[in-house]
Amino acid sequence: MRHLALTCLATLLAATATAGGLGLPTSHHGLGLGNLTEFSGIRLNLQDRGVREVNGLNVTLWLPRNHAGGRYQGVGVHLIGASGDSFRGVYVSGLATAVVDEGQGVFVSGLGFGGGDLAGLVIAGLGAGMSDLSGVAVAGLGLGAERVQGILLAGLGAGVEDIDGIALALLGFGAEDATGVMLAGLGIGGQNLRGVFAGGLGVGAETLAGVAVGGGVRSAMTQGLALAAVYQRTELLYGVSTGLYNRADEAHGLMLGVVNHAEVLRGVQIGLLNHVGSGPAAARWLPLINARF
Repeated sequence: MRHLALTCLATLLAATATAGGLGLPTSHHGLGLGNLTEFSGIRLNLQDRGVREVNGLNVTLWLPRNHAGGRYQGVGVHLIGASGDSFRGVYVSGLATAVVDEGQGVFVSGLGFGGGDLAGLVIAGLGAGMSDLSGVAVAGLGLGAERVQGILLAGLGAGVEDIDGIALALLGFGAEDATGVMLAGLGIGGQNLRGVFAGGLGVGAETLAGVAVGGGVRSAMTQGLALAAVYQRTELLYGVSTGLYNRADEAHGLMLGVVNHAEVLRGVQIGLLNHVGSGPAAARWLPLINARF
């Protein structure tokens, strides 16, 4: 019985789409059947084509076509996919959603999501990509964005240009500029990292400011804590660093490791073997502790 009802509905929608659509009580308000391109109310359509503006509940059964300029506001339930310039509200798609210009609200897609500027919550079964995000994005595999203010949760990896917030990735995370908290199962890489960063294998950046934790930590400049389990390498250190092998060209602060090396030291080294390249030859290699002030 349910299959018969769906078949009848699809047939009716196809027929009304061919005729351009049927609206009750008018072609712009109320209950709409078919491809009414400007409508407010409850709208049921087989395929959206050339939509200008739809407000209310919109239900479609197939992929949209000729979406340029389309604006949607309200609730959308799309069996296959949705596409338009602007979306505001709650939208659920079986496969994919494409927001060309801007979107505000909640977006759920079975496979993928692509958008311009987004504010709200995005959930995608596989992957999601967008220009700007203010809010939360969750994807089963990967996430990509230009600028993010909010939270990213990726099943495998995430890559952004600029993020201010929180990012969690099962494998890896990469960013040019990142401020906040970033956690990745394997590694984190970036240009400028400020905040707390933890990568299972390692963390690498041009500049690190804050706390970096991983199997290895490497940077050109570190300000804060570089806590490596195995290997730490930085050109300029201001703060504390650890590692089985702990190396800095110039260190200001504390180095803790099995083997510590610094060409220039303004601080303390504590480890099994400590080396300072500059200074008196007799004091360059010392066990347990070495210091320069």
